[in-house]
Amino acid sequence: MFVNMHKNVWLLMLSQALMGSIGPVVVFVGGFVGLKLAPTPVLATLPIACMIVGIAFYMLPAVKLLSTIGRKKGFIIAATWGGVNCLITSYAIYLQHFWLFCFAIFNFGFMIANSQQFRFAAMESVNDEHASEAISVMLIAGLIAAYIGPEIAYIGKDIFSTEFTGSFAIMALLYIPAIFLLSKYVDVHKSIVKVSGEPRSLNEIIKQPIFLVAIISATVAFSVMSFIMTATPISMHVHHGFDMADTKWVIQSHIIAMYLPSFFTGALVKRFGQKNMIISGVLIFFLCLMIGFLGKEYVHYWASLVLLGIGWNFMFISATSLLPLSYEPEERFKVQGFNDLIMFSCQAIASLSAGWVIKSYGWNSLLTMCVPLLLLTMWVVYVWHKNKNNKNNV
Repeated sequence: MFVNMHKNVWLLMLSQALMGSIGPVVVFVGGFVGLKLAPTPVLATLPIACMIVGIAFYMLPAVKLLSTIGRKKGFIIAATWGGVNCLITSYAIYLQHFWLFCFAIFNFGFMIANSQQFRFAAMESVNDEHASEAISVMLIAGLIAAYIGPEIAYIGKDIFSTEFTGSFAIMALLYIPAIFLLSKYVDVHKSIVKVSGEPRSLNEIIKQPIFLVAIISATVAFSVMSFIMTATPISMHVHHGFDMADTKWVIQSHIIAMYLPSFFTGALVKRFGQKNMIISGVLIFFLCLMIGFLGKEYVHYWASLVLLGIGWNFMFISATSLLPLSYEPEERFKVQGFNDLIMFSCQAIASLSAGWVIKSYGWNSLLTMCVPLLLLTMWVVYVWHKNKNNKNNV
């Protein structure tokens, strides 16, 4: 299925697997460190939210950097930044300084914002008909990261006298091979055919129904996923007494479920179309919520988080492969940057509010708040599909 992929796709995937391991580490460790260091329990999930806020904050500067100096140089700078920041984060934990820890986690946003552009670089390295498969290959990186990240966090937890200091210190080593792999990446410049007339404004591009479906589907997928995932370690470990090993496995299972379907999601998108796959993702999200409402035993958390990951995978790959149909090649940087800015800004809001919601209102209320977003996605897809005059309808 992936035989015809350009070597760039594999280089980017392996680099993403190493660099992207920081996300699962922050999700797994951030809440626990936050509980120990935060001045109030309400701020326990702030470090996790800081990572998402950092991605949104750095998104436009990252895209500007890549468009100015090229993807290859920009990616290498980002990987170097990530390795150095791991050491700063480790030092912040050693000092037991909550705000320095949050600031360091926030600064991972620059590296992650750049690495989020890997998927677009991968799509640009293959023929258009293989775009969804290229995204699927890229998401396999998350499957690897889902194992590497939490395992390193767990193994490094007690290496130094201050708990979790070693987790980030070991993570810094992963960026060395990532930099080597990115040095082998080759910038691909597809031929750009200039369209007649004045270039389209971003406002004009945004008004397209196909763009709205792509950005809303991806944004809702990320927001709902992050909202529930961020709150899960606190709900399990703090509120309901599950041990750290059980909590770790639920988070690992969730992240594995986010990326394991990537082996076949690209083929499903090609066969059934983006619309049907987005709807399937929404329905899986609803099933996730239903199981979450049924109880708070280990099996409920595990099944809900696995379904949460699968639903995200279907929606995200479908929406990402739909996005390039809304812009011309010369418009790619501004549209990709805007798409990710909105997506990660909303995800940041979801992450920031998760700790407060779970403490103030509980697990069931948190799940209920996801319903309107999923209904919005269904409505937007329905309107797009019913618009027979939309020439991009697929």
